[in-house]
Amino acid sequence: MRQSTWIWWVIATLTLYVTPALAAKEADRPPYNLSRYKEDYSFLRDASRRTDYLDPLKFIPLDRQGDFYFSLGGETRQHFEYIDNENWGAGSQDDNGWFLQRYLLHADFHARDSFRLFFQLQTGTESGRAGGPRGVDEDRMDINQLFADFKIPGAGASNFTLRLGRQEIIFGARRFFNYRERPNLRLSHDAAMLTWQGETTTVTGFIARPVQISRGFFDNNSGNEQSWWGLYGVHKTGWRFPANFDLYYVGLNHEAHAFDQGIANETRHTVGTRIWGKEGPLDYDFEFVYQFGTFGDSTISAWAAASETGWNIPLAGERLLRFSVRADVYSGDNNAADGDLNSFNPMFPKGKHISQSAPVGLINTYQLQPRVSFKLDRHWSATASTLFVWRESLNDGVYSIGNGILRTGQLSNTRYVGTQQEVEIKYTFDRHLDVRAIYNHFEAGSFIEQTLPANDIVYWSGLLTYRF
Repeated sequence: MRQSTWIWWVIATLTLYVTPALAAKEADRPPYNLSRYKEDYSFLRDASRRTDYLDPLKFIPLDRQGDFYFSLGGETRQHFEYIDNENWGAGSQDDNGWFLQRYLLHADFHARDSFRLFFQLQTGTESGRAGGPRGVDEDRMDINQLFADFKIPGAGASNFTLRLGRQEIIFGARRFFNYRERPNLRLSHDAAMLTWQGETTTVTGFIARPVQISRGFFDNNSGNEQSWWGLYGVHKTGWRFPANFDLYYVGLNHEAHAFDQGIANETRHTVGTRIWGKEGPLDYDFEFVYQFGTFGDSTISAWAAASETGWNIPLAGERLLRFSVRADVYSGDNNAADGDLNSFNPMFPKGKHISQSAPVGLINTYQLQPRVSFKLDRHWSATASTLFVWRESLNDGVYSIGNGILRTGQLSNTRYVGTQQEVEIKYTFDRHLDVRAIYNHFEAGSFIEQTLPANDIVYWSGLLTYRF
């Protein structure tokens, strides 16, 4: 284990045990956001609210009024991972597990409400994995985000914000537009984005290229292999049901993209809508997508329907019980020999949408996942789920969460891919420090058994995360 790991463990331990009285004053502090640029510490202009021991870092005023200020923050995640029979036993295997480290450090400068500059460094390391680090495991150091915001007042209470530079991009439920939190290294884009914010409606237009990871120092770049652009709108109706609507269009150009049908240049257009909200103990999120375009000389016609519905039951004290069901369908190719490609492209999917191990992706599948979550108190919580996976088309294969082909569909006429059990237990020490343990067991189904190898996948993971 590298020396830097021990340093961060010592910092986390001291934070927990040396400052318990200060940590108790966190009640009026918002939780840290996984998208750290969304945090707002302007309320600390009021000196009477600077009661947390980290407030000197979270709000550094540069003038008497506090209109010009810096906010500093960061994160370390220490992650042990073990996979028995990765990809059901295909390819090289690791018998001992490996250790991942991720460090993020950011500075956020605000000049009144009209200008902002956000800067975030990222570094990640991998130790002990047979075959060495994967593409999303290791990067010595690079700029994960560096963008400037220019806010322009509009009519009435509305305003425009122009964001230029390297940035993480998320939209909606993050099923298809996510920052890749599950792997060791997060995903960012070199992008230009213009957002109009009204009273109940937000519309964002953007053009972007995903950043490709290189393992050296400050050598990550966005190339011409992929680019995407679009328009994403959100409207909050105030109605009881349905409560909110998203409507979006996204274009994607991907050179030499591989599907079970073959490899070709892809230009794909996506139109989608999302209906989401909460009514009493019920919460719901439904998304419907259609895609068209070209794949080499073929025509694209693909679709998806995704949903998650939950029921929340408050118990005594802080205890909360939640039952939920995720039901998704992602189209696959109907015939590799015809002139159409029907395989859905989830673009930049959220791996944790499936599970921590995410053995399959969001192309050519039916997925059904009942889940139960239990919050015991402000410290303890647990989640258990069962995932059932089938192929949507018998003529298309099974894909990874990174949209790569895992198994061709040409060697089997069965639909059932398998069943996965997942259990996650989390202990939250305070708003800064938490630890999680995760277990997955994916039982190979008939499709995997016919295409071989067909070993069950066993996954163990432990994560310690400290944020400030």
